Amino acid sequence: MAAYESMFILQPELESEAEAEVLDNLQALFQKLGGEVRKIDDWGKKKLAYEINKFSEGHYYVIQFSGPPNIIPELEHFFRVNDAVIRFIIVREDE
Repeated sequence: MAAYESMFILQPELESEAEAEVLDNLQALFQKLGGEVRKIDDWGKKKLAYEINKFSEGHYYVIQFSGPPNIIPELEHFFRVNDAVIRFIIVREDE
């Protein structure tokens, strides 16, 4: 299984319950697809470099995980259809 890292930004006005729901759904997706979450870092709310969808700040998360290659399209789909996510990036870690 390959190692990956993803950073995503959630809308700043989300309640903590809604943020927890996004993270729970994300972890459930990893379990369903045979991936393993190694670490989740909550970077907190930060000012964005430029406005995105009329938001000037966002709540940053960094997640390190491993999984089969087919997990990436599913993860991208999860981020794209989730209205709480305003930006995301997924990169493969070098070995």
